[in-house]
Amino acid sequence: MNENSLLPPSKSKAITAILLLPAEPDLYWQDLAGVPFLLRNILTLQQAGIKKLAIWPQESTASMDIIRANLDRDPRIDLDLEWITDLSVGLQNLESIILDGSTLLEVSQIREAMAPSNIDLSDSSTFRFFPDMLGHNRESQEKNIMKVIPPCESLRLNNKEDFLAVEERLLKSVGLSNDSLMDRLVTRFISRQLTRLFLKTSLTPNQITFLSLLLGLGSAWCFFQGTYFSGLSGSLLLLVSAWVDCTDGEIARLKFMETPWGARFDIFCDNIVHFFVFFSIGMGVFFATGDPIFKLYGGLAVYGSLVAFMILSGIIVKNKQAAGQGEPSESNLIDQVANRDFIYFLLVMAWLDRLDIFILLTAIGANVFALYLMYQRSRWGNNSI
Repeated sequence: MNENSLLPPSKSKAITAILLLPAEPDLYWQDLAGVPFLLRNILTLQQAGIKKLAIWPQESTASMDIIRANLDRDPRIDLDLEWITDLSVGLQNLESIILDGSTLLEVSQIREAMAPSNIDLSDSSTFRFFPDMLGHNRESQEKNIMKVIPPCESLRLNNKEDFLAVEERLLKSVGLSNDSLMDRLVTRFISRQLTRLFLKTSLTPNQITFLSLLLGLGSAWCFFQGTYFSGLSGSLLLLVSAWVDCTDGEIARLKFMETPWGARFDIFCDNIVHFFVFFSIGMGVFFATGDPIFKLYGGLAVYGSLVAFMILSGIIVKNKQAAGQGEPSESNLIDQVANRDFIYFLLVMAWLDRLDIFILLTAIGANVFALYLMYQRSRWGNNSI
C-alpha cells in the first residue's frame, strides 16, 4: 500500500473508488458478521470489480494506523489499496466513484455506480465528511469522470444497535439465488441460526463442510442398521447434515472466503453422503425384509446419482458460484440435481416406515435422469444440459 501515490493521473480505464472515512476510528474495526467493518467494505468493492481503492480518512490517528497495518496483512485484499493523507493530492483526472465509508456498501450499489449513466449522483450533502477539494471539482463530475454516490441512511453504522441490525440484514442475504422451495422455507432459516454460532468460532468453511460430511456418513450408518428407529435417526441426522452444509457457503460468503476448490469440495462431499445414504438405505431395507431386490435398488440409486454427478459436476459448481453472486444459473434442471429437498421426503417416509418405497423411487428416478442426461450430452453436448 502506498501513501499519496495518486498524484499522477491514472491512464487506466479502470474505475478508482475513493472511500471517505469520517472521524470514527473505533467503528471501522468493529466486527460485522465475522469481518471488521472497514475490511468488509473494501472486500465488497473488490468483489464488485474495483481494482484500485483510495481511502481518505478525515483524521490520521493511532487507531487508524493500527487498522492500516491490519489491512496490510490480510491475504484477501487483492486490489491496489492506497491512502490519501495530503489534501493537496491531485484527483481531478481520475475516473472515480466517491463513497461514504461510514455506511455498509453493497455489491449491487457499486456495480450500478460503475455503469455508464447520465443520472445525477453529485449530491454530497449527506456525507459526514466530504473534502472541499472534491466538492469544488464540479468539472470532473459534469464530465462523468467523478461520481459521488450518496450514502444509504439505513446502512449507516453509528452504534452497536446499527451493527446488530445490519448484521441481521447480511445473514438474511447469504442464501443462493437458485435455492429450492424447502431451502427458502425451512433450511435457510435453520442454517442461519447455526451460522450465527459458527461466526463466533475460528472454523473455516471447508472445516464446516467436513463436519457436514461426518454427520452425513453417520446418517448412512444409521440407515444401514435396518430398524425403524435407526432409519428415523438416520433421516434426522441427514437433516442436520444438510443444515450444517448450508452454513459452509453462508460463512464463506459472509467472510469473503469463497474459492473454486471449496465449491468443488462442498459438491463432492454432498454427493459422497448421498451415495452412502442410498446404498445404506438399500442394505438396511434388505436386512429388515430379507429381500435381495433392495440391494439392487440401493446400487441402482447410487449408480444413477453417480452418472448424473459425473456429467454435471462442473456445471453445478459453476452455477453455485454464480448463484452466490446473485446471478441467474444456467439451468433449472441442474439446480434440481443439487438441491436438498429430497431429505424432507425421506424424513416422512422414514416416519411412515416406508423406506422401501423411497429407495425404489430413487433408483428409478436417478437412472431415468441419468439416461436423459446421457442422451442430451450425446445429441447436443454440454451446452444443451
